[in-house]
Amino acid sequence: MNYFMNANKLYQLYLQLYKKHGDPVNLWPQWCAKKKDDVLREIIAIGAILTQRTGWRNANLALKNLKRESLLSLNKITTLANLKKLAELIRPAGFYKTKPKRLFTFASFSVKEYESLKDFGREDLETARNKLLDLYGIGPETADTILLYALDKPTFIIDEYTRRFVKQRKLSQNLGYDNLKQFFEQNLPKDVIIFQNFHVLIIVEQKGIKHSLMEVV
Repeated sequence: MNYFMNANKLYQLYLQLYKKHGDPVNLWPQWCAKKKDDVLREIIAIGAILTQRTGWRNANLALKNLKRESLLSLNKITTLANLKKLAELIRPAGFYKTKPKRLFTFASFSVKEYESLKDFGREDLETARNKLLDLYGIGPETADTILLYALDKPTFIIDEYTRRFVKQRKLSQNLGYDNLKQFFEQNLPKDVIIFQNFHVLIIVEQKGIKHSLMEVV
């Protein structure tokens, strides 16, 4: 059951955070870039998988390893003969037995089914989200991260930072993923930039993280 909140009040809360922390494009310039090339979109998608249940520093180490071996692209990941090398490179991100398979499955899906992540992005939001959720190891949070930041689709991400923010502000008693996703999407303008900005501002508000994952790649 939600506490009372209307669109204007939630939007005002967003504006307060924006005024306090500044434009998220300056805080996370790559994730919130108005224009993203194909390379950046793929890095964001790969990063979304590597950050599952691990710290950003560890995910960065894995990204750096992939870059060092010229494997920081979906197409190149699919050319690996087996997952042993991939597992070694992304080991800092943890879950070394499952994350390589998750990343390889996503890369293979993007390249073989659509030729590229850009082509996949032409699917409508509902279709794209359902197809991501059907992939091994891709849950709602990872799917929405890929959709929002890599493909610029208007879907709100519910992570632990968001849940903590909601709880602290007493915005909702129900902290379930679907409930909170619906809560934000129904009470904000359906705008990709606002969704991206608000999510970044929530993380900065909660953790003080003022650089994006790819800034150190």
